[in-house]
Amino acid sequence: MVSHHTRGEVGRDSLISRLPGERVTTYPRLCLALRSLILDEVSEDVCEDLLGLSQVVSEVRRRLSFHPVDRKAVFERVAGVDAGSQRVPLASRWFAVVTALVYQLPEARRYFPGPESVKLPYSLSGERFQEVVGLRREAKLFETAAGFLANRGGVDLLLVDGPLAFGNWWANKGEDRDRAALVSSINLLLDLCAEEGVAVAGVVKRATARYLIDYLGLREATQLPDAFILLQTMRPGERTGVFSPGEALRRTVRAAPFMDRISHPIHSFYMRSSPNGLAPPIRVDVPEYMLGRVDELAGHCYATAVRDGVPLALVRADEEARVTKRFVEGVYSELIPRLESRLGAPSLAAAVWGELS
Repeated sequence: MVSHHTRGEVGRDSLISRLPGERVTTYPRLCLALRSLILDEVSEDVCEDLLGLSQVVSEVRRRLSFHPVDRKAVFERVAGVDAGSQRVPLASRWFAVVTALVYQLPEARRYFPGPESVKLPYSLSGERFQEVVGLRREAKLFETAAGFLANRGGVDLLLVDGPLAFGNWWANKGEDRDRAALVSSINLLLDLCAEEGVAVAGVVKRATARYLIDYLGLREATQLPDAFILLQTMRPGERTGVFSPGEALRRTVRAAPFMDRISHPIHSFYMRSSPNGLAPPIRVDVPEYMLGRVDELAGHCYATAVRDGVPLALVRADEEARVTKRFVEGVYSELIPRLESRLGAPSLAAAVWGELS
């Protein structure tokens, strides 16, 4: 244990005298302790992972087919859609904002509906609040994409920043109405794309699922996620064969309640679209009616990949839809004088201690 004694003075560096806007820095010896922990723990974990990694990699190579991807941008008009959320840490209630935006190439056009708020009492747990925000953010994502197609349209490919394949985690999280709204928005988008002949795919940038490991029957062989195993297995410019995440769930836990509510069967493949050795493969989810266009889709994603293998349309959408904590802090600073001038009571917008700088 690292010990340190601080004299109880009220001076320039004391907590009592510290101004609200003054920058607070982490104690240097604490930083060194954290550094040692991170370096030591990660190194030990990696060594432990390596013990059984080669055998799992060999099994994956034996059981799975890999396909070279022809880097070719075959879709002329492409749109990416992303959603963002951020908590506003009020002391009176849970409060968050949710938004989504479509970015269209090559015109650089944007489409977004009005943002939404999520307000719940503190009698609800923080975990349940985060679940509700997650469900509403995902629903907003698909609703925005469907609204774009219905009101603007004119695209050949729509890329969704996130999954079309959802694990069983989603079946019991949040509130019933929010889960129903998410399922409805996914089905609306997929049905609309099928009717309009628009290619559609969900792209998961930081995949942590184990659908492929489960699909191959290797659940007991490793606890590592698909993307990490495949990073050790695939070369840049390769993709896996297509597999069914829903079938993987049924093989391992005998049910896929959330996936069963989606109107089109979903299939997936992994693709290593970046030469960066630290960038895991992306997962691409497609509805069953897109199976005949997998090669075109993979080629387009590879040809337009930037920033660790993510297609450009999604990078642009992510940049413009993201809600940052710094932005929320700026808005909060405007809220205080507004309440003071209108009601004479800025304390009505009191924040949770330490959440806003």
